Amino acid sequence: MASQKKSVGRIDELRGAGNHAYDRRKVIILAIIIIGIAFNGEGTANLSAPGTFEKVIVTEIYYDTYLKGDTDGEFIRIHNPTESSINIGEWQITDGEGVITFPSWANIDAGGSLYLAYNATAFYDEMLQNADFEYGVDSDPTPNMINTYGGVKLANTGDEVILKDEKGEIIDVVIYGNSVYAGAGWSGTPVKDVDEGVILERDRNETTAQYEDTNSSADWDDYRVYVVGQSHFPYETFSFDGNVTVFTSPDSSFIEIANAIDNAQESIYLNVYQFHNFYLMDHIIEAIKRGVEVRIMLEGDPVNGIADEEKYIANQTVTAGGAVRFMIDDEDRGIHDRYAFNHAKYALIDNETTIVMSENWKNTGVPTNNTFGNRGWGVIINNSNVTNYFSGVFFEDWKPESKDSFPFTANDSIYGNKYGSPPPDFVPNRTIPTGNYSHPFNSEIISGEFNISPVLAPDTSLMQTKSIIGMIKGAKKSVYVEQLYIYKDWGTDADPKPNLFLEAAINASRRGCEVKILLDSRYEKEHNEETIEYVRGIATDENLTLEAKLIDDEAMGINKTHNKGVIVDRNRVLISSINWNEYSPRNNREAGLIIENEDVGEYYTNVFLYDWYNGPLAKFGFDTGPGAYPSISGTHNGTIKPNRTITVSKLYTYPCTGTGGHTEYAKIWNATWNATATWKGYVGDWHNISFNNSFTLLAGETYNYTIITGSYPQIHHTSALPTANGWINCTEFIDVNGKKYNDWIPAIKLFL
Repeated sequence: MASQKKSVGRIDELRGAGNHAYDRRKVIILAIIIIGIAFNGEGTANLSAPGTFEKVIVTEIYYDTYLKGDTDGEFIRIHNPTESSINIGEWQITDGEGVITFPSWANIDAGGSLYLAYNATAFYDEMLQNADFEYGVDSDPTPNMINTYGGVKLANTGDEVILKDEKGEIIDVVIYGNSVYAGAGWSGTPVKDVDEGVILERDRNETTAQYEDTNSSADWDDYRVYVVGQSHFPYETFSFDGNVTVFTSPDSSFIEIANAIDNAQESIYLNVYQFHNFYLMDHIIEAIKRGVEVRIMLEGDPVNGIADEEKYIANQTVTAGGAVRFMIDDEDRGIHDRYAFNHAKYALIDNETTIVMSENWKNTGVPTNNTFGNRGWGVIINNSNVTNYFSGVFFEDWKPESKDSFPFTANDSIYGNKYGSPPPDFVPNRTIPTGNYSHPFNSEIISGEFNISPVLAPDTSLMQTKSIIGMIKGAKKSVYVEQLYIYKDWGTDADPKPNLFLEAAINASRRGCEVKILLDSRYEKEHNEETIEYVRGIATDENLTLEAKLIDDEAMGINKTHNKGVIVDRNRVLISSINWNEYSPRNNREAGLIIENEDVGEYYTNVFLYDWYNGPLAKFGFDTGPGAYPSISGTHNGTIKPNRTITVSKLYTYPCTGTGGHTEYAKIWNATWNATATWKGYVGDWHNISFNNSFTLLAGETYNYTIITGSYPQIHHTSALPTANGWINCTEFIDVNGKKYNDWIPAIKLFL
């Protein structure tokens, strides 16, 4: 509501304001006398500054509600941050016009909070929890506050909430909007007004989780928007020793997700923005037939509406015995969605497995044939604690009591088949799209120690010291970003604001990190080009190791780059549904996770660099070029220092003419990792041997090698060899006869 709800005169002394243009002095004087008596039994209002009392603070104010008439939906929340319970009997709250008083027995527990609702029934309808006190009407058995004078009705355009103890001492003050209050308990300008349906909520310190309390608007300037009914899940990190499966789209997403569904024994809970893939549906239906409980949560108003393909899948799922709900918005019927879009993409299986992706379950996002589709990242986490966290999120969003959680319903009396069946003549098109993507990345099961931190929008997505921004701020060496699109600015054209994610990445380059930003070349191309120009300008002006470019989707053979990923220092990876616009982290339900593990980081770094160079990296490998005679087999030890970042999975040995010169064993390593390769004999392409894992050699970093050669490989007879790709040095060569050299370098090529 934009209108002012109050028409009675405000108590100007409480505001510190001047006289009105018209004379209401008699009304004001009478009001002061009555409220002053209510506060402290004297004839003047007591506005003394806080003294040596126990501190209780106001933490939420909901004043611009969705309800018709507005006032019924209002509520105030107070919180006791101390370690002791506090008796608040006869304490009062005023908005400068009315006064409400707590009953004498009222108490607030240590660390506890109380919700004070104008209408407790309306509060429950909106929040799905009971209010602690009711102060405007008597709608249910909720304990009533005493309406001491006039009643408290909060104005949408600006007002005050003043909490006083039984002696009339000010405990806490909050002012917002166009309030002109200048009394005790507040310093500076009012808190900025919020929109309809948004709760004014006090900030918390990200480290201590304590509410900020400086008696100023700085306590209320969190970047998050708190829409009524939204969740408040904390940022947590789960550490475990186990295994995860990493995969990419189009390469291996379908087979990994299908296998996970096929292995489900008890339950599958899926929250996804869009579900169009009939072949994934087949696996879901088979799971239901096995007795697996299936629940699917979908967005009720995606861009371009719910497709008939999705209605068909929902109908088939429900017919088979599963459950499907949509998150909907229908303001005409008093239904307001908690999130602008339910844009998450995750699945939970058997209360122990979590699948998180950047992709929708569409033919492009999880393609049945891996020669076609979008570039996206995904991960399967096998840990019950992680799954329990996401399960809490799923059921919070799913809960049927929420008005915006609407079940699949065919021929609904109100909506017809908007959330129901497709048209009777709909025939599913099961054609499997194909393309020319080379799908070089198999999924991998990685074992080891992991730190997993779920990231939720809007709950934790914009934290400044943790989550996405905190991860980027903690970068020491590198930040690689792959996004569908990035807007250079947030805010509006009239009032632009910095893109917090983008600026964090740019600032990492100012600290000396290598930063690469890769954006899609088809979707939002104009915005992406604007962002690239902006980033390149900063890189040039400040001489930074900072690059931005468009991926060449056509050359890669992919539909588009739909990814929303970040890699920091090659050991922390963000996999999520969060786009880098302002809307996604502030207003949508999004889901992702940050996974900390070097092998996981290595996997996605290889994928990122493949995309960065628009395809196979063999031409960007490390090549010494051909060598010469004399030659003999033996063990080479030395170092490699590439001058550009390269990804490696194979080693080629230049053989002497007419010989079987080859490498029998190779190891490349540094202090934190190693990769090995073993010759398989004179079969197939025996001049090339493959490493057990693909890996990346960073530009400017030094790596060790051990290469054991057989027969007669070509040799560079020098202790140090400069190449177009960097340097390779000989530390020691021991031939098969035991003779040692320090100037024999094998003629090799490292490539993907």
